[in-house]
Parts: sequence; C-alpha cells; structure tokens
Amino acid sequence: MLGQDMWELYIDLLIRKEAPVKMRCQVLRNMLMYLMEEEARMIKADREVKKLQNKEDLKEMGDIQSGMASTIIQVYIKQILESFFHHHSQVRMIALGVITLILRQGLCILYRLYHI
Repeated sequence: MLGQDMWELYIDLLIRKEAPVKMRCQVLRNMLMYLMEEEARMIKADREVKKLQNKEDLKEMGDIQSGMASTIIQVYIKQILESFFHHHSQVRMIALGVITLILRQGLCILYRLYHI
C-alpha cells in the first residue's frame, strides 16, 4: 500500500469525484481487510508473548508491525476521513468501518490530523 503506483491509484480513487463508487469502496475495503489482518497478527503475537519468557523480543516485533499499519494509515487518513462526506452511503459505511478499526487498534493518527 506504500508503493508509489499503489499510492497514486488509491489516492486518485479516493479524491477524484468522478471515480466509480465501486472502485472507491474496493479501496476502502482493501484498507479494512489490511487492518483486520494486522489486528489478527497482533492478537496472535500477544498470545505468543504470554507463552514465552522472552517477552521483549516478541513485544518489539508487535510494535514494528503496529508501526507499519500506523504509517500506512497516516498516508491515507485524510482521504478516509473525507469519504465520510461522500454522497453514497456505502462509501460512508465502509469508511466508518476503517475508522473504527483504526481507533480500536490505537493507531497513531493525531499528528497527521493536525496537519490536514
């Protein structure tokens, strides 16, 4: 999601008013799925931390994964939030799902929000 081509495509589909609703929804669904997969990885890593004595190494690994998700979300947060104002309710609902996962995972978005 951070590659230049992917970034340009996603940003274009999220900001261009004449972008097809179906494509805009798919971009948001892709972000939703990514966040859901990251959440599952974090839960699994947390279980591993509880099983093993060497907690620091696994905790750092989880922090790195969380940092990557946070970085990706910071790139797209403005467009995700703008999707709340889209005229199509399906776009708004998927955007709500993405924001819900962002908040549930505690991803750091405040710095980016102040610079929109």
